Amino acid sequence: MADLVGQIQRDIEQRLKELAPLIEEKDQLEAVLVALTGELNGASSPAPRATRARTNGASSGTRAPYAGGKRRRAPRGANREAILRIVEQQPGVSASEVADQTGIAKPTVHTTISQLKRKGILEPEGANGVRLAKAS
Repeated sequence: MADLVGQIQRDIEQRLKELAPLIEEKDQLEAVLVALTGELNGASSPAPRATRARTNGASSGTRAPYAGGKRRRAPRGANREAILRIVEQQPGVSASEVADQTGIAKPTVHTTISQLKRKGILEPEGANGVRLAKAS
């Protein structure tokens, strides 16, 4: 009986290892979807992931949760693209309005907009707004 339980445990652990990359891809796709639309289609929020105990002090190979487990980091460039899309659609939009429409944290939006201004991609518009820079 102990052999059967041990085999079942090994089978489950192996299957979890096989599924880990798919779960990571799912989380990344959900983050992109949120960045693009501001919401997860078909679900109000992703289901919480179960945690598993580490054995023998070995690393599980997964990243620690971002922002205290509240939200995972967006994929590289996703925030920038979401911000540029809003600015293109609404020239003169403020950073606060962009944050409200995209769901991206206000400090992240302000920092990204500042970087885009320095690079010449965005330029000031009105009192607090920005627009895409005019091509030379």
